[in-house]
Amino acid sequence: MPNLSIASQITFLYYKDLAAAQQFYEGILGLELVEDQGWAKIYWVNGTAFLGLVDEAHGSLKTQPENAVMITFVVDDVLSWYDHLRQHNVTILREYGRSESIQIEYFFAEDPGGYVLEFERFLKPELTAVFNLKK
Repeated sequence: MPNLSIASQITFLYYKDLAAAQQFYEGILGLELVEDQGWAKIYWVNGTAFLGLVDEAHGSLKTQPENAVMITFVVDDVLSWYDHLRQHNVTILREYGRSESIQIEYFFAEDPGGYVLEFERFLKPELTAVFNLKK
């Protein structure tokens, strides 16, 4: 039987202004750069999850006028992230709130390329155990 396991995951986002995206993800979000290919930067998010930023002039895809991608960061303290991003004048697309129907607290922000970033915390203990694994 072949080994079909997945070792890790990288989501690549494409930018017209890679330097602005790099400054945002390193300087504001504090992600660690683990691979710098010049026109592509790969950041460690947590465990085996990574986020890649690509200069569209060199990558396989092009930016779109409207991005249909949302990156969700599961965090322990949503309000602290909300305050941190507001202090850095990051555009908040949906204010801090709670959804009782799906048991989360969250807010939406926008990165320099127009991608939607959700910061959320699961309120159900069984989901917190699944999504807050730190490896």
